[in-house]
Amino acid sequence: MSIEIIKEKTTLEALQKKVGGYIEQLLLDDGRMLVFDEDGQLKGKMINNDASVMAGTPIAGPAVILEPQAFLD
Repeated sequence: MSIEIIKEKTTLEALQKKVGGYIEQLLLDDGRMLVFDEDGQLKGKMINNDASVMAGTPIAGPAVILEPQAFLD
């Protein structure tokens, strides 16, 4: 499962649509933000191996990375 990288400002609603639910955010060591569905595992979504490696914990479902300039205000 790939991870989309977002470089431009976006909206909460757009992020929720991309990940398929309410968002959870995790600040990565490199200053970017990993965004994923906070209930992905409960919903039975497939494990996202790429996102899980980045987060150091299992992440289920689609995920996106926000570059610092794209963080929500």
